[in-house]
Amino acid sequence: MPKKPFTQEEVEAQRDRIMDSASRVMAEVGFHHLSMRKLAGQLGMTASNIYNYFSSKEALFLQTRRRGFELMFAAIHQHMADTNTATQALYAFTGQWVEFAQRYPGYYQLMFQPPRLRLSESDLGDQQLQLQVQRQAEEWQQHILALLKDAVPGYSRQSDTQQKRLALFFVASVHGLVDAYRYRAFSELLAGVELIPHDVIFEHISWLLSLVERQATDKV
Repeated sequence: MPKKPFTQEEVEAQRDRIMDSASRVMAEVGFHHLSMRKLAGQLGMTASNIYNYFSSKEALFLQTRRRGFELMFAAIHQHMADTNTATQALYAFTGQWVEFAQRYPGYYQLMFQPPRLRLSESDLGDQQLQLQVQRQAEEWQQHILALLKDAVPGYSRQSDTQQKRLALFFVASVHGLVDAYRYRAFSELLAGVELIPHDVIFEHISWLLSLVERQATDKV
């Protein structure tokens, strides 16, 4: 009796399963060391079966990175919907950003520390898909800029260059906090702590906001 074909929902679930696994593997060993055969072995399928869902390793990387942004945006929008002020919205956005990084470290690394593809590899990918992922990354940055403008007095009166510098300071600091916990580089400071405590996240955002607000006010 012939095997019943997968429904569209089953196909999508299988694609998500492959991307979930690929995100973890690429984050650990890097894109260039990803073996489709080994990935298939982890999933209990053949490498040729993976190619039924993704035309190439490059396509798998791009689709996985896009899924990461989609997962993050969904979590952020859900929590921001319950906020009443600009400051609350910024806290919700940043808190979910950190939560996402801890829940999906593989996706997070591909989104914010993507591998540098050689020109020949990038040319092989779907140009439309590359543009979609690029727009997602840009949209995420625009969210930060917009939230800071709404939440920080004096921010919108800064030049575009200064606004971007302050936003970069904010983003780089939160990203550094995430990396400090993920890579355990400061073992003495992080002894006995696996995930970033919620009070640490809250205090870090508060500290950053006060610094950004001071810079924005001083330069008006």
